[in-house]
Amino acid sequence: MVHNRAKYRTKTLYSYYSNFDTMATITFLYRSAKETGNLSIRLIQGTEIDLRVSTKIQSKKLYWFKRTTIKGKTKLKHLRVENISNTHLGATKHKEFLKEVKKEITNKLLIDYNNGKPINKEWLKGATLDVTKILDTTDKITTEANNIINKEEAIRLEDERIKTANLLTSAVENMFIKYATNPNELKKYKVTHNLLLKYQKKKKKKFTIFDLGSKFAQSFINWCILEMEYQKSYTNSQLKRLRKSAVDTYEADDEYIIKVSKTLRSFDLCKDVYKGKIVITLDYNELDKIDDQNIKGVKLMDAKRALLIGCETGLRYSDMNQLIDENIKEVKGVKYWKFKAKKTDAVVQITISKRITYLIDKYGLPTTNYPDNGVKLNLNIKEVCRLSGIDEKVKGSKTIVKIIDGEKVNRKQTDLHEKHKLITSRTFRRSFATNYYGKIDTSLITAITGHSTENQLRAYISNNDVTNIGRTKEQIDKFHELREHEKQQAKENPTMRVIKNASNQ
Repeated sequence: MVHNRAKYRTKTLYSYYSNFDTMATITFLYRSAKETGNLSIRLIQGTEIDLRVSTKIQSKKLYWFKRTTIKGKTKLKHLRVENISNTHLGATKHKEFLKEVKKEITNKLLIDYNNGKPINKEWLKGATLDVTKILDTTDKITTEANNIINKEEAIRLEDERIKTANLLTSAVENMFIKYATNPNELKKYKVTHNLLLKYQKKKKKKFTIFDLGSKFAQSFINWCILEMEYQKSYTNSQLKRLRKSAVDTYEADDEYIIKVSKTLRSFDLCKDVYKGKIVITLDYNELDKIDDQNIKGVKLMDAKRALLIGCETGLRYSDMNQLIDENIKEVKGVKYWKFKAKKTDAVVQITISKRITYLIDKYGLPTTNYPDNGVKLNLNIKEVCRLSGIDEKVKGSKTIVKIIDGEKVNRKQTDLHEKHKLITSRTFRRSFATNYYGKIDTSLITAITGHSTENQLRAYISNNDVTNIGRTKEQIDKFHELREHEKQQAKENPTMRVIKNASNQ
């Protein structure tokens, strides 16, 4: 008897759990007498589970009933959700909504059943609330409304963040952070930023990083040169900084939100930048005149000292205070200064030649009591050159004040001027490079000036200097004289020619 009971219990449990293997049936019932009311939901799973609970889902009575005739009598037949007619207004969307509810409850049933949760009326009521999220209380309505507002605000803020990150001005501002510890580069990018703001004001548009391409570049070049009267070299430097800002921002983007133009890296800059460029230098005859001139006054003597030593060392004025004993090194008996340039942070080596020694013995080391902008220094070296008779009329650019776009601005204008009026602290390095070009190895000059190629150096120096013609003739003549001498020696001594040819194999 006990054995039969155990067998019966096992059979019942097997029947209960095996019934869960069949698909659950979920139906909706409209039980209200009103035209609009809440639906009930019924869940049938096998033979053991048959649950029915009221829901908060609102529906219309006309969706659920269809007139039919049974044994000659007209009756209203309750429809299944799949059979709701789409002809009623709103019925299609309502039917799709209820189908989705059925699907989600079925999925939840499978998960919760497998996790050992009791499937009862409380479960069905909770599952229905979970998948429908109907707001039937003031608190729920308020909470959901706030959630919607917060979500929309979060989306708006994110869109605004992405939009701001893609602005070209933002890309330049990123460079402020990159060069926060490099005042010279930081200053350059702030100038670029201000110029971009002016251009945006002119065009009445905020440009994005994506805008920076060939079309933008050509329009920007036209504005800079034709309207603002900037030099080509200045315009190119601004475009290069804009491009570097955009590229750096794009490459640092880990979120893939920055968009760039296909022509960002390839758009054209101004061509023939150095064509017709006039470089003002002082040759050694002029430097000797300055050296021999008796200059009075402490400030003018400071300017004279800086001018003579600057033209001999090729240093920027800002680096002259590094010509000190602490920076002197020695190799094979030759002394030289070694230090890092203030502007570029590049290592500079200045050989202490006999002429440098002569100038320092006569005038002492240069002082750097002038502001970094060089305005006062430039005024004083102009006066030193005037007193020294550097008054030849030459063609050159001089800064004048003009009115452009309603503002007073400084622009360069080319004309004939007395040479002393064109001398600036930039003359130091240009004179050094020009005077020694062709006389010492070009690599020695570029090591001081910082030019990476000889072409850059040639654009920097005065190629119009007539002394270059003499140097060229002298070097070519010497080459051919040596070649003819070797040919003559080879004729006179055939054995030497054979040996030489063998050595070249």
